[in-house]
Amino acid sequence: MKTLKIVTAAAVVMVAFAGCADKAPTTGDFMRMHAADEKKMGQDQKDLAKEWDRGLKLKKAGEQRIKDGETLIKNGDKDMTKGRQEVEQGNKDMVEGTNIEQTSERKFREQFPDLKLELK
Repeated sequence: MKTLKIVTAAAVVMVAFAGCADKAPTTGDFMRMHAADEKKMGQDQKDLAKEWDRGLKLKKAGEQRIKDGETLIKNGDKDMTKGRQEVEQGNKDMVEGTNIEQTSERKFREQFPDLKLELK
């Protein structure tokens, strides 16, 4: 995040100096720079939230596959193979969904340590 701010600040300063070598960046230039940082940060937060939601959906789909697979297994020999496949895939989906959730939550906490992710 600091790198983004430094790069953005450098770009604003370079544009300001390139336009007019005598003129230093104005307060308005710095305001625009901060606004760009906030916009980028907000988009990053939304992207991480979307990824977490994707993990949750995958976990729920995995749970449903497991239930469906167990039902097929109970129904007898004809459906047992498909049932086992559904249970196996459901377990894989749940593991992947959990990993996605944990990764997005970890990244969010690393990038935005001052923001809370729970209600208090």
